[in-house]
Amino acid sequence: MFKRLRQGLRFLRDGDRLQDDIRREMEFHVQMEAERRRAAGVPPDEARRTALRDFGGFGAVQEQVRDVRGLNFWDHLAQDLRFGWRTLRRSPGYAFAAVLTLGLGIGANTAMFSVINGALLHPLPYRDSAQLIRVRNDAPLVNQSDVGVSIAEARDLRRDLTGLESFVEYHQMHFVLLNQGEPHRVNTGVVSSQFFDVFGIKPALGRTFVPSDDVLGAEPVLILSHAFWQKQFGGDANVVGKVVQMNDRAHTIVGVLPAIGQYPNDNDVYMPTSACPFRADAEPDSHTNHRRFAALLAFGRMKPGVTLAEINAAAQADGQKWSREDTVHYRPGSGFKTTAVSIDEEITHDARPIMFTLIGTTALVLLIACANVANLALSRTLRRDRELALRSALGASRGRLTRQLVTESLILAVLGGAIGLAIASPTARLLAAFASRFTPRIIETSIDGVTLGFTLAVALVTGLVFGTAPALSARRTVVTALKDGGGQSSDAPVRQRLRSALVVAQVTVAFALVVGAGLFLQSLHRLATVDLGFKNDDHVLTAQLHGNFSHQQTAEDLLQFLTGVLAGLKAMPGVQAAAISNAIPLTGAPGALPVTIRAHADPRLPPTVDGNIISSEYFDVLGTPLVRGRTFDSRDTPTSAPVAIINQSMAKLWDQRDPIGDEFTVQISDPHGQPKPLTMQVVGIVTDMKQYSIEQEPLQQFYVPMSQGGSGWGPQVLLRTTRDPLSLAGAVKTVVHQLDNEIPVEDMQTLEDLRQRQLRDPKLAAVLLGSFAGLALLITLAGIAAVIATSVSQRTREFGVRMALGASRSSVLTMVLGQGARLVAVGLVLGAASAVGLSRVLARYLFDTAPTEPLVYLAVAGVVFAAGTLACLAPARRATRVDPLRALRAE
Repeated sequence: MFKRLRQGLRFLRDGDRLQDDIRREMEFHVQMEAERRRAAGVPPDEARRTALRDFGGFGAVQEQVRDVRGLNFWDHLAQDLRFGWRTLRRSPGYAFAAVLTLGLGIGANTAMFSVINGALLHPLPYRDSAQLIRVRNDAPLVNQSDVGVSIAEARDLRRDLTGLESFVEYHQMHFVLLNQGEPHRVNTGVVSSQFFDVFGIKPALGRTFVPSDDVLGAEPVLILSHAFWQKQFGGDANVVGKVVQMNDRAHTIVGVLPAIGQYPNDNDVYMPTSACPFRADAEPDSHTNHRRFAALLAFGRMKPGVTLAEINAAAQADGQKWSREDTVHYRPGSGFKTTAVSIDEEITHDARPIMFTLIGTTALVLLIACANVANLALSRTLRRDRELALRSALGASRGRLTRQLVTESLILAVLGGAIGLAIASPTARLLAAFASRFTPRIIETSIDGVTLGFTLAVALVTGLVFGTAPALSARRTVVTALKDGGGQSSDAPVRQRLRSALVVAQVTVAFALVVGAGLFLQSLHRLATVDLGFKNDDHVLTAQLHGNFSHQQTAEDLLQFLTGVLAGLKAMPGVQAAAISNAIPLTGAPGALPVTIRAHADPRLPPTVDGNIISSEYFDVLGTPLVRGRTFDSRDTPTSAPVAIINQSMAKLWDQRDPIGDEFTVQISDPHGQPKPLTMQVVGIVTDMKQYSIEQEPLQQFYVPMSQGGSGWGPQVLLRTTRDPLSLAGAVKTVVHQLDNEIPVEDMQTLEDLRQRQLRDPKLAAVLLGSFAGLALLITLAGIAAVIATSVSQRTREFGVRMALGASRSSVLTMVLGQGARLVAVGLVLGAASAVGLSRVLARYLFDTAPTEPLVYLAVAGVVFAAGTLACLAPARRATRVDPLRALRAE
């Protein structure tokens, strides 16, 4: 194949010269033969004449030479292309429909391939990314994944993983940037000095960190991300060397990163581990508490020749040793394990399933498009039977006719590919925006050489696929074709069956896709209407107060500050109620804590609960009902007995007993990270609420009063208002800054905004799958209408005779509609099995919706059947307009 392609390219470039070479070569052989004969005594004229005679004639020999060299193939292809183009120009309606249909199918696949290419096939933007690994900890038996690496664990891993060139750590903190306008929080990546060297990231300005930056007590330095440099410093090229204030310390800017995707999180700035006060405070305790400050992510670069399996075995051995030797800090029965994973796999792990699902969907759309165009081509071939028969009678071989039909299909496919490229670019951007929600890497969707090659390959394969059907179904008997061509051509049974089979296949695939879209819509509806456990409206404003730890250092300082904030917020006009919490609903919670219930101790693995800190009006602001007991009030002071309110899910731990008045104990950490039991008395029970996400089931939770919440937690504000909540944003900042003008007040939004953010991904997924399903259904309906229209055109005489013999127009209408309905019905029956298979793949993305939801299947079947029948209505009505007398005269 490649040899013939090279010959063709050479022929296109040097065609005239090759022709001259062939003529000169033949002339040389004739002259040599004539010279030999003249030497034997033959007269010169006779010698040349007999040499030419024996040579066989220039024309015939030239054809043989061209055929041997493969040049005739390209001559014939050029002829086929010119003839095919002229033929398609004479059928503009068919050509337009085919090109548009193929363009939609190829465009969807090209866009999806562009996303796959950018997200999964392109190497990560790091030096030798295949050598990068991440070490992670998990506790699967208590449903806790990625529980972080501690300072001591990182120390052990750095020592024991001898197959690594470098081992670095990372964690994210939030600090307050001052003296740069209004105080605001900056997302800060705290990293080892070699972090950027491990990933092969070179600074755009200045330098990255050096080992001396990592020494405790070193001068604090910062590296800016490219986006933060542009936003906060206006892209100032002289920013290196400037000093900025973060909390209570001055930091010197030493570098700016290039504009690349950040991993594992987006950060505004980066600092060395020595500059993080929280990690520095935990360092001494890490020698007695092996899980102290377990907030690190650990990365490494493998040495040449070392395998991931070897690194993983060493990491697992460390994890087993820790669990075996320290049962205080490693919870027995949790299944704690340490593993090493590839960065390539880690970054794209969550995105792979949804992207493969979408590329499978687009492939099905292309398959439907091919079937539809094949049906159009079959109908067109029927009208060309006489033409093809005449060409066959004039000497064209069946292979040459087949090649001509396939060539026409390839022309349409290539034109469809060009249309697809125009469609692909905006579609790829939409798909990339969706896929980027599942992976931290930036997905490049440019239409590069690889994507162009994919589009060309898809176009050529598509042309061969839908072009083969009409080519193989071309009438074999020339006499029959010429006889039928004299009047009205009839359709061969084999061709009718093939076209019907293609329609059934289209309905089968379209039904499966529409069912998938229907399940997504049902899931989205249930997500949008699920009981959140609080009044979800747009009259509750939420805001984060990013506390300045250098100001509120003790529990008393923090309580005094927050009490003043609450008083100021309640005095604001338009505020009905105000509350403070450490976790706003739908935004997460601090994490799980092991719990023990007094007098009901379970010898098995103790359950875990989530703890929250709230002020007294928290449930009033949210409208969360109190089931029994009381809420917090003035009796709950820092010096009074610890109390708690639990939710209904946690109340089930008491096994039908009344929790009110009983006590439970949770394991918290003291200032040195050592486990410390805290016992609280249950004073109330509230209904469950969605804390993490709409999709997740309510967790077992307890709430403690703000007065007993201690220090070191991030307060968040909730206001129930009588007017537009966002109109109070400025007043909220004023209240806070009157008490402390170095406290950022950010992320102001309503509870409804939070809910809509949770619905954004399911909505986009439903829109994407729904769009592909709608496109597939539209193409399928066009295919059904085309098949029935062709059938009607072939049965005009039959309909005329039937009506002449007394058949009513309604009976003819019913007969034609019944033909289309039968095809749709068969496709629906076969599509049910396909829909079940596709739905099971989508099950992981559905909320409270079974993959075999009967109502969805029945509703979609009804819609597809009705739409398919209506698609047959126009050609069916055309059948009823046949004039019986004209049909009889023609007969």
